[in-house]
Amino acid sequence: MALAILAAMVFYAVLYKYTLRAWFQEDDFAWLGLRLQVHNWSDLAHALFAPMAQGTVRPLSERAFFMAFYSLFGLNALPSRIAVYVTELGNIALLGIVARSLTKSVWASFLAPVLWVANGVLAWPLTWTAAYNEILASFVFLLSFYALVRYIQTDDWRFNALQWASFLVGFGILEINVMYPLIALLYVVLFARRFVSQTAFLLLPSIAFTFVDRVVQVKLRNNIYALHLDASMFPTLLRYWNIVLGPSPAAQYWPQFRFAAICLAILLSAALLGFVGWRLLRSDRLPLFCLGWFAIAVAPFLPVRDHITDYYLTVPSIGLALLGSYAIIVGFSRSPIYRAFTFVSVAAYLACSIPNARIASRYVWSHSVPVKKLVLGVRAVHEKDPGKTIVLEGVGAELFWNGVYDHPFRLVGASEVYLTPDTVQKIPPALEVGNVADYTLPEDRLRAELALDHAVVYHLEDGQLREITGLFKSAFLQIAVPRRIELGHPSMDSLLDASWYASEGDFRWMPKEASVRLGAPASGEGELRVEAFCAPIQIQTQPIIVWVTIDGKPYARSEIRDCGHAIFLKTPVKKSPGAKQVTVALHVDRTIRVGSDVRDLGLAVRTIEIVDRPGIVDRQ
Repeated sequence: MALAILAAMVFYAVLYKYTLRAWFQEDDFAWLGLRLQVHNWSDLAHALFAPMAQGTVRPLSERAFFMAFYSLFGLNALPSRIAVYVTELGNIALLGIVARSLTKSVWASFLAPVLWVANGVLAWPLTWTAAYNEILASFVFLLSFYALVRYIQTDDWRFNALQWASFLVGFGILEINVMYPLIALLYVVLFARRFVSQTAFLLLPSIAFTFVDRVVQVKLRNNIYALHLDASMFPTLLRYWNIVLGPSPAAQYWPQFRFAAICLAILLSAALLGFVGWRLLRSDRLPLFCLGWFAIAVAPFLPVRDHITDYYLTVPSIGLALLGSYAIIVGFSRSPIYRAFTFVSVAAYLACSIPNARIASRYVWSHSVPVKKLVLGVRAVHEKDPGKTIVLEGVGAELFWNGVYDHPFRLVGASEVYLTPDTVQKIPPALEVGNVADYTLPEDRLRAELALDHAVVYHLEDGQLREITGLFKSAFLQIAVPRRIELGHPSMDSLLDASWYASEGDFRWMPKEASVRLGAPASGEGELRVEAFCAPIQIQTQPIIVWVTIDGKPYARSEIRDCGHAIFLKTPVKKSPGAKQVTVALHVDRTIRVGSDVRDLGLAVRTIEIVDRPGIVDRQ
């Protein structure tokens, strides 16, 4: 048996050569970033147990795992990849032992792990660190079930204690753990009924966990994880069945293979289901248990019809691997016709699944490579120019979602990293995931940062960052006239006329009149918005009259009677045909002087902006 399991491990090592080479991507950075939020015991408790990611609480497989490895190894991904690799070796060993115990054949110790590992549904969990919870959950299921089988065989209470310990730990790994008691109950009902009553106690923690999990679930709009307890579960089951058999996923890489994939899926379905029925007629209940493992483990995912994911089948596919190994053993012990049919079925499965697993794992690895180059490249830029804002150009949509969206740069100390406006515009929106616009600086701030040499701009090409600060700065500052300015910022001086007084933090005082240049509304029509304030002494005797002119055209006057809070002025604006900018002048009917200040003070202005009028389509 040991040699059979060792051979299965070698098969795994050859097939998943990218397991140890992959780097971090996507959700990995969200979990790695938890360590930055921990400064005391209270922070640690929150990081470990606060509901996150649709209300999930996985303190062991996500929170503790990522925080521990980041604390010890930083952004060196190899140690965490080794952890995944070793855990899967443990899964192969446990599956081999379980298969040998169930089928009484040493060949099953090799066949069951190979059939399971060959399945492409394992590619993501074995290559993407954030999906490690699937591999660890598989280990818990196999260890718990192994302990149950040994407990039934030996009546040794220590194996039952091991089952309970492993099962309870599983609640900190993945929610699918609640289904283990049903698998255990199915086994004892079929093969060891005297253990039914004590096995049923496993249901109590699952029921309690399910109740708490429902309570902490985060309610989301357009929630793709919403449950649909209706007839749609049957098509979802069929989709998962087709995925786990192998031919259907393989067809996505070879479209011309689609018809053959359908035929092979029908062949494999007939072979497996026919084998289960045939053995039941002979009072052999093991195939029913194996099929039941799949059905029970996949059941929680059937109501989630809008989020069908291959790696959800990691634990359910264990049941089909056990079923397949048993079918091969029985088939090859029968007549030549049975042997031939068994051989064709196994060959069809492996011919589809092995390439699918290799391609999928390579896909995950290859998409982590540019992420690694980008993050480490930004780290080098940050070390070269510490304290400066980093602006990136040339980041594509795929790299954005894989390597920018979850803020990986904070892990290298670079918290101020943004994309250029043009780069953001080229990334298709995905509002159900996140807002791409949040990853670029407001136009006025970008202008200010560039004008004061507080920002550096780099262009990403072929994974390499090339500095283009000078070129970008000259083009951006000359062409772009912002539609929003913060008057207190020194970089805004070029947009103000000489009437304005010096900056006083986040505002400036104006005299009786002063003007600014603003970018024209993109749609042609918009609204001018001014945020200002005044001193209470200015309205002691009478209100202040204020009005604006836009390109010399006066607009309605307003009275200011209250200086106790910010003043917001709004005026419609319409640009001249072909105009790229407008001149906005503010006017007040009188000014004051305060104390020894010799300035004639009108209004203190914080921001002036032009926004497109709602409902107007940009025709430029």
